[in-house]
Amino acid sequence: MLEGKPTLALVTGATSGIGKALCHVLATNHVNLLITGRNEEQLQGLAKRLSKKIHVTAVKADLSHSQDRQKIVELIQQNCPDLVVNNAGFGLYGEIVQHETEEQIDMVTINCSALLQFTTEAIKTLHMNHKKGTILNVSSAGGFLPFPLFSVYTATKAFVNQLSTSLDDEQKRHGIRILASCPGMVKTGFRSRAAKHETEEHSSQSMTPEEAAEHMWWQIQKQKPLYIFNWKYRWAIRLGKYLMPRALLSKQMRRSIKERQ
Repeated sequence: MLEGKPTLALVTGATSGIGKALCHVLATNHVNLLITGRNEEQLQGLAKRLSKKIHVTAVKADLSHSQDRQKIVELIQQNCPDLVVNNAGFGLYGEIVQHETEEQIDMVTINCSALLQFTTEAIKTLHMNHKKGTILNVSSAGGFLPFPLFSVYTATKAFVNQLSTSLDDEQKRHGIRILASCPGMVKTGFRSRAAKHETEEHSSQSMTPEEAAEHMWWQIQKQKPLYIFNWKYRWAIRLGKYLMPRALLSKQMRRSIKERQ
């Protein structure tokens, strides 16, 4: 159990989807915010709404650019947030040859390199200030299984899972926890961006961003190192990893992506 709630949180990818919903949850719980995103208008609009409850600092940043990542590093160093939520990320559906190599590299940069950079700097800053804290890295249920037509994205999330659980074991003796949060499908704009065209975002298996944010807030409070939500995904991952033949599993994963495109 977390000893006291966070006082200041940095949230990347804050302007939409899960990030935006989590910012509202944090504000409701009186956690001051440092928020970042690519869209200046959405970022300032969110800051204006949330500032009625708590203090908000908004910094526009495109995490595929090194100079913008450095702005976030400086934000961490100057403010020493005791909660960092690495939420920014994106995916691409389809065979790897369908996309420009640079797009795939940008995905790895945002989903892995930026997350690693901010996680590392947050840990160092907490150490320097003799503070305890939590880093929540937003991963995916897809990071546990082979996933044709979604290969680079799910590989980045496997990296996030491995990094987070290993660092948590390393750092918890210092009072610093690194948690991996693994939602399944969520009703956001993720699917349209991944497919590169407008798609139907709703599915019987999808949860709302608000539901996902409440799961994450619960995880932060309970300090649960690796959390797959909900129970349907936990069972599906166990089935896929240990009971289902690899060929059948890959076929099923391929079909699931084609249905989303």
